[in-house]
Amino acid sequence: MVWRRDRYWDPFDIMREIQEEIDAIFRDFMRGPRLWRAEPREVAVSETWREPFVDIFDRGDKFVITVELPGVRKEDIKLRVTEDAVYIEAQIRREKELEEEGAIRIERYYSGYRRVIRLPEEVIPEKAKARYNNGVLEIELPKKAPRKEESEGFEVKIE
Repeated sequence: MVWRRDRYWDPFDIMREIQEEIDAIFRDFMRGPRLWRAEPREVAVSETWREPFVDIFDRGDKFVITVELPGVRKEDIKLRVTEDAVYIEAQIRREKELEEEGAIRIERYYSGYRRVIRLPEEVIPEKAKARYNNGVLEIELPKKAPRKEESEGFEVKIE
């Protein structure tokens, strides 16, 4: 659960998080491999989505998120930022066409990464920056109201 200073604790937040996790489990289950095929084996289409590995760093005035997306081209990445979340989708497409003894066989493979990252503090989506280099996506998200460094307090003399 994400604790925010501008909101009070809501016991239904836990229930909503559990419901989201259950929904995600069923979505993954329904997307999984099937025991039957509607299309012939030669033109079967495989589609698999995975969650990429991420590292999130709090740099005081901004969040820096690094996402591992091996095998993805920059053009195939969709990135959307809201005030409290980051949505990442990246597709990997491989198509192979072979000609053997007059017959043509076409194989397609679609895979990719999808992930939603909830942020502990609000950010400014329109000022987000992203760079992609060698399979690593780096996202910089400036915070809406950066926290001031907490001091150790003040010593008070007792009268």
